[in-house]
Amino acid sequence: MASLDAHTGLLGERLAKHLLRRTTYKINRQRIETFAAMSAEDAVEALFTVPPTFLSEPINGETGTPWINNSAATAPPQWKQRNYLKVWWIDESYRDTSINSKMMMFLHQYMTMHSDASDTVYMYDYLSLLRIYALGSYKTLALKIVTDNPMSSYLDNRWNHRWNPNENFAREFLELFTIGKGPQIAPGNYTNYTEEDVVTAARLLTGWRYGDRTDPTHADPETGITRNYTLFTHHDTNPKQFSSAFDNLEIAGATSAEEMWTELETFVDMIFDQDATAITLCRRLYNYFVGKEITADIETNVIIPLAVTCRNNNYDLATTVKQLLKSQHFYNEGPSESANKVIGNMIKSPMDSVLQMMNFFEIEPPHPVSDSANHYESFWWYSVMDVMFEQAGFNLLEPNNVAGYAAYYQAPNYSRDWFNSSTLVARYKLPEQFIQGKRLLSWGSLGGVTFDMVSFIENSGVVTTPSNATQLVNELCNYIFPEEPDADRLNYFVNNVFLEGFTLEEWSMEWQDYLNTGDDSGVRIALEGLFTGLIYSQEYQLM
Repeated sequence: MASLDAHTGLLGERLAKHLLRRTTYKINRQRIETFAAMSAEDAVEALFTVPPTFLSEPINGETGTPWINNSAATAPPQWKQRNYLKVWWIDESYRDTSINSKMMMFLHQYMTMHSDASDTVYMYDYLSLLRIYALGSYKTLALKIVTDNPMSSYLDNRWNHRWNPNENFAREFLELFTIGKGPQIAPGNYTNYTEEDVVTAARLLTGWRYGDRTDPTHADPETGITRNYTLFTHHDTNPKQFSSAFDNLEIAGATSAEEMWTELETFVDMIFDQDATAITLCRRLYNYFVGKEITADIETNVIIPLAVTCRNNNYDLATTVKQLLKSQHFYNEGPSESANKVIGNMIKSPMDSVLQMMNFFEIEPPHPVSDSANHYESFWWYSVMDVMFEQAGFNLLEPNNVAGYAAYYQAPNYSRDWFNSSTLVARYKLPEQFIQGKRLLSWGSLGGVTFDMVSFIENSGVVTTPSNATQLVNELCNYIFPEEPDADRLNYFVNNVFLEGFTLEEWSMEWQDYLNTGDDSGVRIALEGLFTGLIYSQEYQLM
C-alpha cells in the first residue's frame, strides 16, 4: 500500500541522489554526501531554503548591464530581449541550490505562457510572479494570474468585453490552471464544470485591460508587479449563475470598478472551495515529482490525503510538496511499495540533463558580468538554448500549446516524450560538445567552456582511487545513475566503454605514469570515452 507516512532514518546516498535529481538542478558529490547524512525531514527542509538570485534581472548581452528596471540603460532589440530573459532563467536555475527553480518550471507548465505573448519586460513580471509564489499559495497565484499582463494577452482576456465575451481565458483557467475537466458525463458536462460555466466565467472576466508599467496605480499592492486595471464600462454587471458543480453559486455582478476585484475573488474562492481542485493540483504535483502512473492505491493513499493537506493549508505549495517529498512512497519504501517503482522511473528533460551534468562534473558557465558578455551569450543562448535544449525537443518559454510541454502532461507517455527519434542526436552529442568546446549540431564555440575529464577525475574527489579502473567506473556510475549497475553492466562499462583493450594493470600503470610526468596522452582518450559512454547510456537518461 502506498503511504504518505514520513520516511524515517537517514537517507543514504541512493535516496539523497533521488531527492536531489527530482527537486533541483544543483546536484554534485558534496551535496549528495551532505544530504545522505540527513533525515528526509531535514533534507527536504534544506531544499526549501531559497537563496537570493545571482542576478536580479537579465542583462543586455551587448553591454553587460540590466535594462528592465534600469531606465538609463540601453535596451537591446525585442527579439534579443526574449532570449536574454530565457538565458537569465537558465543561468539562475543552474545556480539555485533550492527547489524553487523546479517549482517555477512546474508553475510555468500549469499556468503556461509563450514568450511571444508580450514585451519582455512584462514576461519578466510573469516570471517574477512565478518566483514569488513558487513556494507560496497556488490559490493566490491563480487569483493574480487572472490579471497578469502577458497572460491576458496570451489567452485574449485583454480583449474580453461585455458585448461579446471571449471564452479563451475562462476555459483554460478552469481546464488547465485550476480544477480540470474530470470525466465527461453528458454533452457539455465534464463533472468538474460545464460548458455553461465557461460561458458564465467569461462574462465574469470581462473588463480587464493591460496595465502600464509606468503607471504606479497599475501595480499589485502585494507584489509590486504591474497587472491589469479595471475598465468598468466594459464589464458585464449581471449576476453570474454557476452550475451544480459549484453548488449552483450565484455571484452578484459588480456595481463599480472596485467591486470587480471582489467579484473576481469570489469566483476564485468558488473554484478552490471544490475538492476536485485540490485533487487535480496534487495529481499534477505527483506526475511532476514522483511518476506518471496513479493507481487506485496511490489515488486513495497518496493523492486524496495530500489534497486534504493542500486545502487545509490554503493551497500552500511548500506544505503540500514537503509532505510528498518526505513520504515513504516518494522513496519507494513502506508497506508493499515494491509494486510502485519510483526511483529512476522518469526520463530527464533536456534542462535536467544539461544542468545536472554541468553541476555534477563541475562545468562552470561564463560569468554573466565579469566574463566577456559574448561568452555568456554564446554559451547559454547559442549553445545550450538553441542546440542542447531546442534540438532535444525543449524550447524554454515556448511551450507546444496552451496545455504546456507535452512531456509534463500528455498521458500515457509523459516524460518519455523527451526521448524520440528527432531528439536522440542532440542528447547523444551532449558530452562531445563539452569535451571539444564547440557546437556539433550548429557552428561556433561553447563560449570558451570545455570539460577536462582528466582534471575532474584527479581533483574532484568523486573517484577515490583513479588508478583502479573498476573502482573508478563504479564510483562514477553510483553517483550519476539512479541505481547501482549490476555486475554485468558494470563490467560492460569497464571493459567495453572505458578500457577498450587495456587490462586493469595497464590502466593502473598509465595513470601512475600521468601522475609522474604530467603527460595525460595515455589516459585522456580512455577517460573522455568513458564520460561520453556514461552520458550516452540509458541509465543516465533516467532520474
